Amino acid sequence: MSSSEVSQLSFSERLAEKFKRRLKPPRQWTRRDVIKFSVASAATVGLGCLGYGFAVRDHVEISRVPVKISELPGEFAGLTIAHLSDIHHGPFTGLDYINRCIEIVNGLKPDLIALTGDFIYGGRRYIEPCAELLRNLKARIGVYAVLGNHDYYASASHVARAIRDAGCNLLIDAQDRLEHRGSKLCLLGVDDLSYGDTNFYGLMRQLPKDMRTIVFSHNPDFIEEFAIREYHMDFMTSGHTHGGQIRLPLIGAPHISSSYGQRYARGLRHKGSMQVYTTRGIGTVVLPSRFDCPPEIAMYTLERA
Repeated sequence: MSSSEVSQLSFSERLAEKFKRRLKPPRQWTRRDVIKFSVASAATVGLGCLGYGFAVRDHVEISRVPVKISELPGEFAGLTIAHLSDIHHGPFTGLDYINRCIEIVNGLKPDLIALTGDFIYGGRRYIEPCAELLRNLKARIGVYAVLGNHDYYASASHVARAIRDAGCNLLIDAQDRLEHRGSKLCLLGVDDLSYGDTNFYGLMRQLPKDMRTIVFSHNPDFIEEFAIREYHMDFMTSGHTHGGQIRLPLIGAPHISSSYGQRYARGLRHKGSMQVYTTRGIGTVVLPSRFDCPPEIAMYTLERA
């Protein structure tokens, strides 16, 4: 375009022509650009999930679970068990939250309460304050407890003493028998699968084969130990896995603390005629966050199959 032609253009046309000459064609994205954008997007989504998980990590759900047991004596049909697990009092799980969970459990008015270990996270100094709150648990029959791996990390003997002092019936490879109108139901507590040393033979030989048995175990993988050793129990309450704690869309939980992957990650599962319920627990470890895996208090009702 000549200078005479430019002088005949309006101001707006000259401005448009000026910007047109300055515009450059869009740069083509390289493979590195795509990777950088993908990583940045994933990081943003990940941080968003963790932030959301932090905000909702103490929004407790109550799961009401009917448990059908073959040949359950009629006297025990309708028996209720409230289940608290993986409390993990420590840097991420405070006393106010634990106290609120205890109030929820008491409000359910259970016949008995099962505590399946991992009372603390981050050191033995956290057990006494936690145990002091556990004194407030109320159940018609009683409160039963077993230890978890984190209790061993801190000091199993120290945690055990505090739990007993709180009025809980600690069953470490031990049993208690409920009796009502001549019928009996066995409550059996096993030691931690990873750090304990359960004497299966000594434990099971004391049980009549026709007695219905409820097992308290921190780790749900213990159901496989019963199967391998050809021992039978009817129903087991467990925790340990936190349900994965972080569950991502399409992927699920990236990590499950179980030798059997997702099989016993959460909820009610079967191994032959045996049943295990894995609660998601109420506390957190490693990350103070939950995503698509809210904390849980389980309430079981025994029914005749």
